[in-house]
Amino acid sequence: MFVCCQADEFELSYFIPVKSTALPGELEKTLQLRRMKRIPLFLLLLMALLFTYTLHHPVPWVAWVHAFAEAGMVGALADWFAVVALFRHPLGIPIPHTAIIPNRKNDLGESMSRFVAEHFLEPEVVRKKLQNTELAAFVANWLQSDKGRRNIENLVGSVLRWALGALHEKRVRGFLSRLSSKQLANMDFAPLLGSTLEWLVRGERHQQILTQVLRYAIVVLHDNKEAIREKVQRESPWWLPGFVDDRIMKQMLERVENQLFSMTLDPDHELRERFNQWAQDLAHNLKHSPQQQRWGEDFKLQLLENDELQDYLYGLWRELATGIEADIDKPESVVKLHVGQWLDGVAGELQRDQDMQAWVNAWMVDAITRVVERNRAHIASLISDTVQSWDGADTGRRVELAIGRDLQFIRINGTLVGGLVGLFIHATKLYF
Repeated sequence: MFVCCQADEFELSYFIPVKSTALPGELEKTLQLRRMKRIPLFLLLLMALLFTYTLHHPVPWVAWVHAFAEAGMVGALADWFAVVALFRHPLGIPIPHTAIIPNRKNDLGESMSRFVAEHFLEPEVVRKKLQNTELAAFVANWLQSDKGRRNIENLVGSVLRWALGALHEKRVRGFLSRLSSKQLANMDFAPLLGSTLEWLVRGERHQQILTQVLRYAIVVLHDNKEAIREKVQRESPWWLPGFVDDRIMKQMLERVENQLFSMTLDPDHELRERFNQWAQDLAHNLKHSPQQQRWGEDFKLQLLENDELQDYLYGLWRELATGIEADIDKPESVVKLHVGQWLDGVAGELQRDQDMQAWVNAWMVDAITRVVERNRAHIASLISDTVQSWDGADTGRRVELAIGRDLQFIRINGTLVGGLVGLFIHATKLYF
């Protein structure tokens, strides 16, 4: 791709092809700047033609035009020099204090960084702006909008897809495996299990778990009665009549089922008390018994050295990850649906609760202000760091593309104002 280059010599060389490294948006700005530069250039040429045509002209009124053209030409040249000196050396001559932006880009970047930090990121300015914004209501409305909900769902999907994809990487798996192995090797397995079991016992959570296990056992026993009876009949002695086997088995299953029901419904059941005592004793032994601690160490070593177990666990994880990834890619993703429903619930409740909105607003204002106050120097340093990473000529080009079009009005005004000043000086010479 090629663009036409403007030389410093009054932008007369419009058609020198050079290879462009500009972005597509910058190419459009370059063309707009070139077109804008033609206006002050045209005025300069007009002043030069008028100056030449009126030079030594005998008609008296022409002297006024001559004075206007002369001063306008001087004003145009002076402002051309001033504008060009910001971005490069005029005519390629390294005149002192020219090419200001390329030569002093680091200082300018630091000044801009300080200005932003002191005036835009000042804590009280940020706080006042945030206090005038109903952040909680805005967030709730945005979450309930189709666009907001879709953006959050897509963000969650992208994060999950990235995380699951990263865990498929061999390097990531190796790193996590080494890290988990080191953490497990430094862990006192038996005392940790003992503390966990103590926590379960303190909150009667172990009894809740036992209740769920008992209920599951009742369901399994009820659903598999016939299978159990058939197996007993096949393995019983040949001389024992079948109806005897069936009667014994039926009574045994009923007693077991009744016992399970009794334990499930009676929180003070004798077997529950035994289970409670057993759990307490086991927790104490896991924490204090050398034998149990040796068992914990042996079990931990078996986990660390069992490659088959690790492969099995990774296989389970891979199946789960594959299922989640496949679900995320579906138009009717269950994961995204649950995320959307949760967001709707949170946003709806937040909209109805004015006190919660006030609390969220105050919390967000304080949190954001505190973050800005602690990090405003680092935030503003993005400007100076970015400017320092630019090449000098590239910096001049970027700034010129940003403000160069407006600077051409300085050249236009300089030409016209210079001409008016020339008329004033000519009148002064005539009448004073």
